[in-house]
Amino acid sequence: MSDHAPRFTYPTRRKDPLVPPDEYAQALREEPVCPIALATGDPAWFVARHDDVRTALSDRRFSREALFRPGAARAQVVEPDPNSMLTMDPPRHTRLRKLANRAFGAQRVEGLRPYIEQVAADLLDAMEAGPCEGDLAERYARPFALRVICRALGVPFEDYDKFGAWTDRFMSLTKYPPEEINRANEEMRAYFARLVRLRREEPGDDLMSALVRIHDAEGEPSEPEIVGLGALLLLAGHDTTVTVLCGGTVTLLGHPDQLALLRADPGLYPDAVEEVVRLNGPGGGTSIRITTSDVRLGGTVIPEGSAVLASVGTASRDPEVYPDPDRFVIRRENRTQVAFGQGPHFCIGANLARAELAIGLRALFDRLPLLRLTVPEQQLRWKDFAALGGWEELPVAWA
Repeated sequence: MSDHAPRFTYPTRRKDPLVPPDEYAQALREEPVCPIALATGDPAWFVARHDDVRTALSDRRFSREALFRPGAARAQVVEPDPNSMLTMDPPRHTRLRKLANRAFGAQRVEGLRPYIEQVAADLLDAMEAGPCEGDLAERYARPFALRVICRALGVPFEDYDKFGAWTDRFMSLTKYPPEEINRANEEMRAYFARLVRLRREEPGDDLMSALVRIHDAEGEPSEPEIVGLGALLLLAGHDTTVTVLCGGTVTLLGHPDQLALLRADPGLYPDAVEEVVRLNGPGGGTSIRITTSDVRLGGTVIPEGSAVLASVGTASRDPEVYPDPDRFVIRRENRTQVAFGQGPHFCIGANLARAELAIGLRALFDRLPLLRLTVPEQQLRWKDFAALGGWEELPVAWA
């Protein structure tokens, strides 16, 4: 793909757990479209500038379906799922996206707000009733995110342990052998296939039931597509929220002046969420795409058939778009957001994620005014080699 060596292997370990790797920022400054190696060893191009990332996410010359072409690069050892909306291009993606939007629109998210608030309250009750320190990810963020996405999908929360194990394996880039990751993927898909049958027999007011009703009435989406969408939303819909909720907590604790603004005016929480997402987006990049023709980005020609990783984490700190980009500023004027994606694959759960983060962070800081980290920020550990990153743990105390 190029006659010069890759600048780095993606992902690269963070030196500072709160900041993306130095190599990404250096690429943005020096070579914003540069060759890299993926964790699998396959070659790819790293795209760093905000405008170029938006192009890579929205231009149809950057294809997801081309991942199935012989010899296409892989970011992970597992084969991509052909029935996942994440690996589709228009027009198939457009058709499934419209059906999913009907089942998972703004009205459904709005209807979940009382439930989200109750979940946050219940978890905080349990925290206040038990030991006054622990891992915030396990005590609050993960069960909060899982309960919400399970309710939205119509998935029994009692299978909590299965979801965690599947996510850990499926999101791994190097931690587990390929056969173990593939087995987790097969188990998860079989689980959702059984859930489709259950929701046909026992329908509810949830996404899976709605998709099954649409399928039975109109013949689409296909059952494999419903399974693929359910698995995608369960994985991404809780893992990303855990990462950003924990990251937002650390960010607010590290910026007491901005936290004071929120306490004085809770109406600023939606604005705070946009900054939290910008600075704490899960992972550093998006799912790779394959170019279907030669494409010029920022003066560099990316050859046809190349893998491209659009780094939303780097784009979110582009100083050409965000003055003083590493600062957390709730009242930042520019609200341009790429962390939820762009174009056809814009995150279908963005509205739900925004609601969860605003409710979850406000409840946390309202109920636990003495919340603090129990280790220095530099001792926090980031999951460098998970597809979406994340925190190993978040040790805190609240009394």
